[in-house]
This record gives sequence, C-alpha cells and structure tokens, in this order.
Amino acid sequence: MKRRLFVFFILRMFFYFSVTALILAHPGIPISFDRVGILQWFIVIPLAALAGFLPEGRPFRSDLSISWRSRFIFAFSLVLALSIWAGFSIVALQLFLAGLTSFMLTYLLFHHPGWAKPAILEPFFLAWVCLRLLAFSRSGEEAAGASMALTQFILAWTAAVFLFHSVVIYFCLYPRSTKGAAKEAAVSLISAGVILLFVFIVLPPDFIRNNVIENLFSDRAPEKIKDESEKGILQEAERSEGRRTIPANRDGRGQSLRGISEHNWQSRANRKRGGGGSDDNRQYLVKVVASGREPVYMGDEFRGTLDPSYGFLTSREEQVNSLVQQRFFVTWFSSEYDFDAGRERQEIFSLSTLPQKYLPWKPVSIDPVILSENSGPLRYIHQVVSNTHAGDPLRLANLPSRPFNAFEKDSLAVYFDVPLHAGDREVFTEWLNNALESWQKNREAIIRNDSYLWSIFAERFESSAEPDYWLDESSFQAGLEPINEYLEKILAILIYFSNYQYNLNYDNDAPIESIKEFLLNTAEGDCVLFSNSLALLGRLAGIPSRVVTGYLAAEGLQTNAHIRGLLALREKISVLREFPLNNLYMVTNLHSHSWTQFYIPDYGWLDFEATVFALPPLGMGDFNTWDVVIPLIDEKRVFSNVRKFPWQATLRSAGILALFAVVFAYTLRYGREAALYFGTKNGGRKGARFLYLLLLARLAADGKPVKPASKTAVEYSELFCGAEENPHLKTFALLYSELRWREFAGKAERDKCFQLLKQEYCNILKTTKRKGVFRAFIRLVSLRGLAYL
Repeated sequence: MKRRLFVFFILRMFFYFSVTALILAHPGIPISFDRVGILQWFIVIPLAALAGFLPEGRPFRSDLSISWRSRFIFAFSLVLALSIWAGFSIVALQLFLAGLTSFMLTYLLFHHPGWAKPAILEPFFLAWVCLRLLAFSRSGEEAAGASMALTQFILAWTAAVFLFHSVVIYFCLYPRSTKGAAKEAAVSLISAGVILLFVFIVLPPDFIRNNVIENLFSDRAPEKIKDESEKGILQEAERSEGRRTIPANRDGRGQSLRGISEHNWQSRANRKRGGGGSDDNRQYLVKVVASGREPVYMGDEFRGTLDPSYGFLTSREEQVNSLVQQRFFVTWFSSEYDFDAGRERQEIFSLSTLPQKYLPWKPVSIDPVILSENSGPLRYIHQVVSNTHAGDPLRLANLPSRPFNAFEKDSLAVYFDVPLHAGDREVFTEWLNNALESWQKNREAIIRNDSYLWSIFAERFESSAEPDYWLDESSFQAGLEPINEYLEKILAILIYFSNYQYNLNYDNDAPIESIKEFLLNTAEGDCVLFSNSLALLGRLAGIPSRVVTGYLAAEGLQTNAHIRGLLALREKISVLREFPLNNLYMVTNLHSHSWTQFYIPDYGWLDFEATVFALPPLGMGDFNTWDVVIPLIDEKRVFSNVRKFPWQATLRSAGILALFAVVFAYTLRYGREAALYFGTKNGGRKGARFLYLLLLARLAADGKPVKPASKTAVEYSELFCGAEENPHLKTFALLYSELRWREFAGKAERDKCFQLLKQEYCNILKTTKRKGVFRAFIRLVSLRGLAYL
C-alpha cells in the first residue's frame, strides 16, 4: 500500500510540474514568473505537499513515525517563514494560503481520504491552467508561428492531464478499490491516446490564429474635412501644442498601424515598456484621453518619502494615492480651497483599458467609473476635473520668487527632508554644485543658443516700448539677470542633463545606488532615473520635491500612426465622436512615464519634465519607430438584454460582509466573556449568575455539550457527569442554586458560599481542560459559547 501511494504522489507532482513548466517553455506566453511566483509555484506548494505526504514512517520503513501535529507545525512554520520572506502584502497572503491548501489536501488525500473529497477539483484546476496558457499564447504573429506545435501540445496535454490526474485522485480517495484498477487504467490510457491523435492529426497546425492586420489605413493621413460633423483627420499643423515634453522624434518613420481582434486583446495594456520581448517591438493602446489643453500628466502614485537606500517611496499622507484606487458611488469633490496661482480648470476624459484612475494634479472632482459596453477592451470611462497649471512652469523664471513661510516649511517638512548617508550626500552635493556653477558661468550663452530657452526668456523683452531694446548688449544682459531662485536652480539641473541619454526602459523604482550610477557613470537612463535624480537634487537645493508615476498624454507623442489609430477608433466608438479630434490623444504602454513635482511658493505643486533637455532616444530605443497596435472592435457583437451577473462584485461584497461578521462574532464572544468576568467581582446572586454563564461559555468553547434551555444547572450537571464523571460540576450546580435561591443569614455567609463557587469554577476548568496545542487553538477560535446569548 505504501509503495503504491508513493507512486501516486510522484505522478501527482509530475502532472503539477508538467503544467507549471509549460509557462517557462512556451515562447508565445507574454508572462513570466517573478520572485514570489517562483517561490509559490516551485518551492512552497511542492514542499508543503511533501510535508503532507510524508507517511507515518519512511516510505519503506515503519520504525520512524511522524505525528500529525509535528507535520502540521513543520508545514505551517515553513510556509509562514517563506511568506514573510516574500514581504507583507496580499501576494504573500496568497502564497501562504496556497501552501496551507497544498499541505491540507495532500495530507487528507494520502492519510485520511474520507475527508479529501475536495481533491477531485485538482484535475479541473490543472486543466484550467492549461487553457489559460492557450489564451495567453497569442502575443504576436512571430511568437504564434514559432509555437504552433507547442500550442497544439498544450491542448492535447490538457485532456491527458485531466484524465490521468483524475485516475490518480480516484485511487488515492479509494485506496482499497483495486478490483478493476487495471481495466480503468487501460481505458484512461486509450482515451488519452485517442485525444492526442485527434489533436495532432485532425486539427490543422494553425487552428489557433493570431488575428493581426497591418496598415489599417494608408500611411498618408487624409486631410481634414471642412465640415466638423464629418469624420476626418487634422493636419499636424492644426493640432494645438502646449509646453515642451519628453524629447521624441515626431516623424514616426517606419511605423505601421496594426489591429488585433478585441477577443484576442488580453492584457496588452498592462505590458511594461519593451512590449512582449525582443521580437515584439510594438506599442499597445492603453487609453484614449480627451482634453482641451495639453500635455496631461496623469499620476497614479505620488512618492514624497525619501529613504536613504531605496529612494523615493509612496507618500502615505498624500490623499491622491488613495483616491486612485478608491471606488466612488457618487461624484467626489475636493473640500480644500485652492490658493495656487496660475491654475485653470481642466476637464479630462479617459476611455481606458485599465480600471484604476490616473489623476492630474490637482483633482477637484472625480466621477464614478462608468463601464462602456460597446468599446471592446476600452471598457472604463474615467472623468476628472483638475486645477492644473495653465502654462509651462519653466516660464516662472521670469517672475520673482519669495522665501517659504513658516506654515509652508512645517506642512512640507517631509518634502524638504533629505535623509541621505553622509557619503551619498557629499556625492550629490558636489554634482549639484557643479551644475549650479556651470549654469552661472554659461547662462547667457546657453540661453542665446537654445531656441526653447530663448522663447522662455524673451518674454522679458516683449513688454519693452523699444522694439530693438534687446539688441542693446548691456540692456540684454540686465534683462537676463536671475529673478526666481527656485527656477534658476531647477534650470541649472535640467541644463546639466543635456549630455545625458534618454532611453526607453521603464522601472518604477530608482534606489539611491542606481541614481548615483546614473549621474556619475552611465549618463544614460529612463524617465524614472531622470525624474528621481531631479527630485533628489532639487530637494538638496532647498526646493520641496516628489516623484510621480503614471501616463503622459501630449501632442509631442502623437505621430501619424497614433492619429490614424484615433481616427479608426473614433469611427467605431461613438463616445469618442463627442470630442473634436484635435482634443483626442492616444496613450500607449510606451507612454507610461515618471516626472518630478516641485512646490513653488504661490504656485503650489507643479509638474516638471526631467527629460526635456536630454538627448532623445536612438534607434529602436525611440518608440516612435515602433508599430502602434489598437483593438479591432467587433461590429457584429450581439448584446443580450440580460445583464451579466456581477460575480466579482457580489463575491467581494460577500467576503467583506463575512469578514465583518467574523470580527463582530469574536468581538461579541470576548466582549461578553470580559463583561461576565468583571461582573463576578461584586459577588452575590448577580456575581454567581455571571460566573455560571461564564463557565458555560468556557465549557462550550472547549467542546463540551451546550446546555439546553430547558435544563437547570443541576440537571445539566447530571447530564454532564454521566459523560465526563466530573463531580466538581455537580458541586458547582448545587452551590449556584443555593446562592441564587437561598436566603442567607448574613453577607459573610453568602460571600463564603461565593468563594466556594469560584473555587469549584477553577476546579472544573482545570479538570476538564483538554490538553495540546490543537485543543488550545480550538478554544481560542470557538464561537460555541454564543449559543447562550
């Protein structure tokens, strides 16, 4: 029997690993295991299963036994330690529950099969994983072509694993049903063989197709039609352009516009920069943004807490960080009055593939998320109104600044704080001093030779009564004298970035060591390194700063391929036709961005682009050479009048209610016991009543019978003594009855009786208490005492 169970365990683990390893083997699956994923699927679950399987002795010996307590404690400790190592998060909790589930199912399956009926779901789970791999295997034409045979194998293996694994589970659940075992095994093998032959011979090799269509429109964008009611496209010159954003090539040479069926879209919007791999140099639609003013900096995480090792971390005190994920049933309005100058209301509409909100600073009102049924994967409608700065913040260099007042210094203390190690502070301070010195020495020449900077500082001369005033060298130099100390420092840092290379990679985190490597050695990085470096250096210069991550919608990022994609989507999605085409901006996964916010007195938090003077991306690092991919909306989709039942929302609500119910139940239990305990302090009849009820609750929590309401204390003690042979309960019942109903000669006699009652109470708990860690745990979590409410 032990040998056979050992073989079944090996087969069970083989089927498990054969499914999970397919994720690593399939070239067309655009997902990979992270550290926690590897820990969960390849370490925690197998080790927990092994701990659950270990027999009472070794596989072929019986002289060494492992008790179930030792087994459980070992598995629990192992899973808990690995979960804690993975970090305190929902993912770690998922890892912990997966390990415990693996242990319990395995232990019951191989040691107590009568309780292991839920194990029949295992084959369905593995089959579901295989089918999900098929869904994930449509990442691109190249990948799909390279993995056709493997995709076929997954479908065949799904059926084979389901049959074979079901056989293993059957024999584990019914280990003594050897009669007919050979016959059942033969039938399973023949069935699996027929399915394999059917898949490899009958089905064509390309039975799973990747519906990708290139060049939905001609490369040449049609000219705008005069009638605004007709669908057309704007010439580039007719689209409004605001402040300068990230350096990018606007030509878009080499780009094609592609489409993927909405049914095959999957989770393209969640891809990181770099697409699905080296063979997938494409950018995928994330959202369409409508705004009358650009650019639109839409943030989902505001990082203002500076750690000396990990860099900028999420600011817990910033309300916007919670608003991003918060669900609204009515429109949210800001209760704070905005004193910041230079701001105007900006209405932003987003039709997004992502459920979470992205909020421009500073949000004034946020509408509840609306689900759109006729826009394919662009399911979520977000609408927000923000007080955004109306112009280019670098132009504030022309306006005088004032020092921070005491209130600003106190409220912005966390954004002033620079808790760096001494060596790091020295390195960054030296870099900052070099940048400031270089700007002071070469300021006039830099402004003369940079058209963008000259357009900013030329505002100082436009108000002059003399047209040729700026030609006067002394007047020109006087006009360029520094006015705003904060903007001068920010410009000095930005100009010093002029020889730094901006590239396409994207990583949310930028630890201090990475910033040092970027500033001192590589001089090449993504927007995250630029923005974190600018924020750190600006804070060293005495300017409150923080880093924001999210998406950037800007005219400077709209190429012909993006505009043609907007036109295609606008023809299929009616809600987009409510906005002028020149107010629409396509945002792709390559437009995920990180930028810096500085707090400027009188103007509040302003968005600064750290890469504005950097060297633009080159070659394949320039995402404007990457093809643009949009979903093809299915016009033949039939919508049912019957709404889809909201399973997720229902289950989530049920889970929350269940959690509240559990918390309430334990609060009620322990609150009642505490009230009863303190009620016994006064003694007398009431104290005796409280002690009696407390005893009943404690006995029930220990698994003793619950007293029927029709039984008296004496009758219950007789029933209980018959089962447990405990005389203390009978004595307690008699003393309790005496205290409740007898008239005492004096208080001393009554107190003596009460003391005897308390002594018997302690004797009962001491003599009836069940031993062991497991029983102690049961007493701790039992709610049986609530039966006496």
